[in-house]
Amino acid sequence: MLAKGDIVRLEDGRTLSCLETVRSLPDKRQVFLGELDGRAVFAKLYLDPKRRQRHWQRELDGIHAFQKRKILTAELLYAGMVGEEKLPVIVLARLHEPVSLKSAWDGSEQAARERLLQHMVELLAAHHKVGLCQTDLHLDNFIISKGLIYSLDGAGVDVTEGELDLKAGLNNLALFSAQLVPKWDLVVPALYELYLEQRRVQHGPGSGYLLQQIKQVREWRWNKFKDKLFRDCTAFRFRKSPEGMEVVSRRYVGPELEHLLDDPDVSFPGVGQALKNGNTSTVWSTLVNGHDMVVKRYNVKGFLHGLKLSLRPSRGKRSWINAHCLQFYGIPTPKPVAFLKRRSRLLFPTVYHITELVKGEKAWHWFRSPAVSNEEKEQMAEKVVLVLQKMQQQWISHGDLKATNILIANGEAMLIDLDAMHKHTNTYRSNYALASDIQRFMKNWEDNDGLYKMFVNALKSHKITLPNQYA
Repeated sequence: MLAKGDIVRLEDGRTLSCLETVRSLPDKRQVFLGELDGRAVFAKLYLDPKRRQRHWQRELDGIHAFQKRKILTAELLYAGMVGEEKLPVIVLARLHEPVSLKSAWDGSEQAARERLLQHMVELLAAHHKVGLCQTDLHLDNFIISKGLIYSLDGAGVDVTEGELDLKAGLNNLALFSAQLVPKWDLVVPALYELYLEQRRVQHGPGSGYLLQQIKQVREWRWNKFKDKLFRDCTAFRFRKSPEGMEVVSRRYVGPELEHLLDDPDVSFPGVGQALKNGNTSTVWSTLVNGHDMVVKRYNVKGFLHGLKLSLRPSRGKRSWINAHCLQFYGIPTPKPVAFLKRRSRLLFPTVYHITELVKGEKAWHWFRSPAVSNEEKEQMAEKVVLVLQKMQQQWISHGDLKATNILIANGEAMLIDLDAMHKHTNTYRSNYALASDIQRFMKNWEDNDGLYKMFVNALKSHKITLPNQYA
């Protein structure tokens, strides 16, 4: 593996320097920006002693497939061995002012995103027409340069003779579309028609087929992603030791966060400044790396309570998983930062869940505020119900839907306190749990007839089934 500033000689005599590591998978692969005899390049170095040659060859074959079929890809400058260890490397010319499709997507508004989706459907249809099928359709595997989209990941390319079968092409389009949050499923019928037009096909299985495939792939992606929540990988850093364990979102890693992780209780501001100081949990805010964060410590009341908790996954662990689940499906909740278990003097470990702090007001107070107009309340009630509708569509129940567990912030409604949240595996269990959620939610407004009726109307308008007493 090369460090910043390292210079190595290639087999053809040229020199390659490493300027900045873009991605590092220990003992597997290093991706870095560098220079090849003064020219800006993008390089992949293969490190796995057993499989590096195979991975390198697969990447090279995919690049050649792009080139042969005239699919835009970065210019191949070198493919061979490097250094004393003879590590395989692929060196590509760096594109002019490159922007990953993911960065472009994240930085765009609705209309620009719709155009990006149309361009990607056209590109994938072009792939399929020449017999190419990318099996690893991450948004970071496409680069925009000078208004054109380039395909980069050769390792994930399958090649067939002639055009790809229509259903196989739609399945591949579903693989791409499933990376977007479910609200984008609304444009799938239009994307389906565009795809058929690009493939010059008049009749297909229908947009319902594509939607069903997207939902299936999205569930598969969530289950695959869920497995990474407690593994050392690109997104997360995982550590385990005799002192406990921790998993941290890598985007937040830095010296200040390390200090917090070493001993979270040091940041406790005192009972008077705590956001919550209850028997089962203590919650407070602290500043880390310029981010306001919330630390939630799960307290053990005594031996019997600790014994009961030890028989099931910890509340902090459930909150960590559930926060990522909501984010995965595009349901607003504060961003999860870390989950920790630490040895304590007691028999049972101390558990912490850390999230970003979102400044807002609990729904119970916000909807009762005389400073908020009725029109604003009606608009926000719609947003609250839309959150509930998204949960229903994804078979998710909150488990404790008090109005104090809904935060009104930045013009949206978001869910907090996710200890009891559950993602169900069938419609019956989901509907039963959601009915309990609705029942608990409506009890928040029984003392205010206006708010009560407002939420009943909002729920009915979105076709969410109400328990009989609220119908």
